[in-house]
Amino acid sequence: MMKRMVLILFCSICFLMLGQNRANALGLFYTNAVYPVTATGAEVKDISNLKRADVSTTTILFIFEHGDAGIDKAVRDAGITKISYVDVQEKSVFIFWRKLTVRVYGE
Repeated sequence: MMKRMVLILFCSICFLMLGQNRANALGLFYTNAVYPVTATGAEVKDISNLKRADVSTTTILFIFEHGDAGIDKAVRDAGITKISYVDVQEKSVFIFWRKLTVRVYGE
C-alpha cells in the first residue's frame, strides 16, 4: 500500500511539472536556461546600443505566483519604442521555486 501511494505521489508531481506552461526549458529538478521567444525583424546596426528591460514573476510551490513579466511593462520601464527581440530566462528548483524573467531588447 505504501509503495502504491509513493508511486501515485511521484506520478502526480511529474504530471504537475509537465503540465505547466513552459516554452523550452524543462529540467525536472533544476533549470537555468535562456531562450528566444520572438524577433521582430527590425534592422539593428549596433546591438550594444539596444536598451534592455527585465521583468519577472516568481512562483513558490506552483501555488503562489507574484510579479508582472509582461512585455508591455518592460517596454514602459525602459522607454523602448521599437522592440528588436525578446528572450526568456527560466530558473527553477523542482516544484519549490521558479523565476521567469522576460528580457526585451530594443530602441
